[in-house]
Amino acid sequence: VEDSVAGILSSAAPASGTIYNYIEQSGLQTGLTECLLLNDKYYLDQGAKTHEAAYRCLENLINRDAKSSLVYSELATLHLEAATDHYAYPAGATIEQAMSLARRAVQMGPTSPYAHRAYGYLNSRLGNSEESIRWMHKAYELNPYDLSMAAAYAYGLIFAGRYREGTPILAHAAETSSAHPTWWDYGLFVGQFMAGDMNKAALASDALQATPTKSHYLAARLIGAKAAGRNQLAHELADEMTVKFPKFAADPRATFVERRYPADLIDRLVEALRAAGLGNAS
Repeated sequence: VEDSVAGILSSAAPASGTIYNYIEQSGLQTGLTECLLLNDKYYLDQGAKTHEAAYRCLENLINRDAKSSLVYSELATLHLEAATDHYAYPAGATIEQAMSLARRAVQMGPTSPYAHRAYGYLNSRLGNSEESIRWMHKAYELNPYDLSMAAAYAYGLIFAGRYREGTPILAHAAETSSAHPTWWDYGLFVGQFMAGDMNKAALASDALQATPTKSHYLAARLIGAKAAGRNQLAHELADEMTVKFPKFAADPRATFVERRYPADLIDRLVEALRAAGLGNAS
């Protein structure tokens, strides 16, 4: 019963769900609703164009003195994306600036699961794994029927090195939800990869091919292709990585360290990339 409730709410309530789809198709969206739709479109189709559209929309609400903590929490996460993926807008984005927005979200919405999730996610990117898990677990407690909260909590566990705890939760959320963002698939890849289940890791990595290329997504696809015995595809992906992300291809370890991955995960990823034919993976 709980899975059914969670599935219904998660398919209807988020900006990608049926309620918001009806609002968008009917041309009824205004203000925050429009921004949430743009925000959700970014996570379903990640790229500079969709990111800037969502960011500018939320930024405009803040400039108009928005009172909703949701505006700040979603903008905080988008600001982090700008900092880590080096989007042109906003110029000079930093993780510290994103953290400031996340703190503001928590201050404005002390019982908001979205504010807690954003603050937890920011802490994970700063390497504060225990603090990240605490905040993401609180977000999940505040709204246990929202599968995105369960997924965020699981993602935090996985990237804190607690793979056996986080992977089943994230897998269950993905199975129950009719649609989900690609970061769920990447988290699943990492969890299954570290659990040694390369069949499931390869399946999770396949879901990343629909997303505009990111270095770590491409790395997951390369490892998955090699594990599945698709050597020609692995060769093509290694070449694509070298062309599109020469800095990553030359030293993937540096990127993983910058993203604050657990040490054991970094070692395994670098080893797998080397075995998959990525240059001289360090």
